[in-house]
Amino acid sequence: MDYSAHLTEIEKRADEALGALEQNNQWAEALEIYHATGAEVDALAIPKNEPAYKDARRLRAYLYLREANALRALGRPAEATDLGYLELDAAMASGHPLSMARAMFSLGGTCLANGDIERGLKFLNDSKPMFEHHADPEHQQGLGWWHIIQADIINGGLLKQPPEAALAAAETALEILRPLKNWPGIARAHAARAVVYERAGEAEAARVARAAEQMALEMMKAKKDEPFQ
Repeated sequence: MDYSAHLTEIEKRADEALGALEQNNQWAEALEIYHATGAEVDALAIPKNEPAYKDARRLRAYLYLREANALRALGRPAEATDLGYLELDAAMASGHPLSMARAMFSLGGTCLANGDIERGLKFLNDSKPMFEHHADPEHQQGLGWWHIIQADIINGGLLKQPPEAALAAAETALEILRPLKNWPGIARAHAARAVVYERAGEAEAARVARAAEQMALEMMKAKKDEPFQ
């Protein structure tokens, strides 16, 4: 069997679900696809001595990540916990740095969503240097989102820091994500800024931040509607 070709085809289907379903908030449908494609990877049962084994573990980690994201979006974070640890195991077996960083980050988010604040913050903090040590766009996007989550958890009161710290984290995220045109992240960072300004009673600054958030969402939609090349 050509394991590599099969893995490539499975990953393509997962990416199509990400673009066509997640961005339209069709989380249940996306979850079904991620679960089914993950089962396909498992069914291949690629031996450890095969060259494609590590690629299979990397893809499996990615699918666990997408499943966990979908479950959190559906308000089912408790179900995402076991997936988070499976993702981390698969990422470690793959030896793929980005997969390992994403797994730590994702598991941190799941722990926070389940109220396990101390463990969640530990996983998030451990993931940061894993993103920082690589300059490619994928790692940098992860770092940008790390700063967004910092802003969100400060705004949410889970991290006891002043509002200025949330604002600084959001600004750092924007500095990283603007050159990468990561519109979902840019929108989230502006939303975090808006929360700070709204709570401070700075109506004009909040209005500008919300307008910037909306512009980023429009850019995201425009990019999604572009013909596939």
